[in-house]
Amino acid sequence: MAAAADTADAGVIEADAEANGGSLTAEASQIIRRHTAYAAAGGLVAIPVVELAICTTIQLRMIAKLCDEYGVRFSENAVKASVGALVGSVIPISSIGYSVFAAARSVPGVGQILGVLTLPVLAGALTWAVGRVFAWHFAGGGSLEDFDAEAAKDRFKEEFEEGKRRAKGSTS
Repeated sequence: MAAAADTADAGVIEADAEANGGSLTAEASQIIRRHTAYAAAGGLVAIPVVELAICTTIQLRMIAKLCDEYGVRFSENAVKASVGALVGSVIPISSIGYSVFAAARSVPGVGQILGVLTLPVLAGALTWAVGRVFAWHFAGGGSLEDFDAEAAKDRFKEEFEEGKRRAKGSTS
């Protein structure tokens, strides 16, 4: 049953990619789905800052795999800067914002429930959006050197919303 859903999902991704001037390979789609699941699971880690490090590592690994898939040279520094700009366009990750969220999570009972309900969805949605934006860019012949985070922000926001819908759908 899951294989049929993955096959249908890959077909939608391919059709959508081709309609937008590029083509995501089936392997790229699989890389994105797999790393999205890893990030969502990493969001269950109940240690503030550690879950952020886990999600970041998973996203870096995913982009490295996408670079391999599309024959693009990987640069960790270029990826970190681009991902930071993209994620900051959706979630202001300021030290104050993260500190408030971390403090709320430390409240016994309510804080843990808040973390368990929100972080897996958030981590999965962010990873989905990061993967999709980079895959689209690579499918269109782009590289890390010519990636423009500012120009990709609107697409990133759309993919983030799609990632949230998918994550919520898989948890209900």
